Amino acid sequence: MTDTSPLAVWTWAPVPLALAAALAVLYVLGVRRVAARGGRWSRRRSVVFLGVGVPALVLAACWWPGARAHEVFAAYMTMVMALALVVPAVLVAGAPVRLGREALAGSSTGRAWDATFDSRPVRWATHPLVTPLLMLALPCLVVFTPLLLASLQSAPVLAGMQVALVLLGMLAVLALVHGQVPEHGVPHAIAAFVAFFELVLDAIPGIVLYLSTTLVAGGWYAVHGDPGGADWAQVDQQTGGAILWGVGEAIDVPFLIVVVALWMRADAEEARRMDALLDAQDAARRAAAQDGPDLG
Repeated sequence: MTDTSPLAVWTWAPVPLALAAALAVLYVLGVRRVAARGGRWSRRRSVVFLGVGVPALVLAACWWPGARAHEVFAAYMTMVMALALVVPAVLVAGAPVRLGREALAGSSTGRAWDATFDSRPVRWATHPLVTPLLMLALPCLVVFTPLLLASLQSAPVLAGMQVALVLLGMLAVLALVHGQVPEHGVPHAIAAFVAFFELVLDAIPGIVLYLSTTLVAGGWYAVHGDPGGADWAQVDQQTGGAILWGVGEAIDVPFLIVVVALWMRADAEEARRMDALLDAQDAARRAAAQDGPDLG
């Protein structure tokens, strides 16, 4: 009997594996280049990127979520949420764009790198008012469009979708790590409000999927699922809806915490700047009083 337990189910996904290998190699080369130029790179960020982010990408594509995606919608939904939200957040925590800026500084490649991530499209995509909507749009684009069925029917479409989810997901959250894209100047209070609003909004797709009586992908899982059948497929779809809802909310909460933390840091820096300015003004007044004309 074939062992179908999650720990024993794996698949070969060459395109996501190639992406994982490319990301790891480029990151290592970047760290070595920074060191060769006399700089230092955070070991903690390297561990996060290479030790957590890259393996998470491999697991999402090759382990149970990717291996069972054609047979269990809950597995497909787990794969999508991992590749669109979880993996990108971990990879960006390793600050790959900042590493590229430091490793390539002063070269023509570095100028092209900077121009790319300082460009208007990237600034728009990483805007604090756009990022939450983009994070919400990625899984919805897969689940509620013909892309779902197309990815189930075509291996190239599935591979392209997997790569696109990771790269677009990384783009969406680049601004959460300082030094990767230019500051947008949006008041942190507004960004926090949008993040909170998106926390509520993000529940809607999962609830819709959970309550819908129409089977996704034209009933693919009722026919090709394991064990299959309309009743089983309906329960499986409800599980997938719960995953979409739960993972989306689980990612939104840390996002909101990061926004609030940045808000508090900005307020603290502004307070220190004002204190320094007031101290300088006070020192100038005292100096002027001491240097005043002697009328005696």
